[in-house]
Amino acid sequence: MVTYCYSCEKCGYEFDFEQRITAPPKKRCPKCRGSVYRVIQAVGHILKGSGFYRTDYRSKDFSKKEKEETASAASPKEHDSKKPKEKQ
Repeated sequence: MVTYCYSCEKCGYEFDFEQRITAPPKKRCPKCRGSVYRVIQAVGHILKGSGFYRTDYRSKDFSKKEKEETASAASPKEHDSKKPKEKQ
């Protein structure tokens, strides 16, 4: 069951209604019988426990390889400084 928030277009009354996700949306306000619409609301999402951060699930070996790759990408590459070979 999902809780949806509705707002009346006629009187402005807002109410929450719990219904199945497959159920059709409500159409009438319980106070004035005016038409209603679903209000989109932000949902709080909290991640707890280990495994959500990069440092929690990466191995030490991965971190070591990442540092090596970063260092090698920062240093000049050998093939960039060489001149192309002349044809004989």
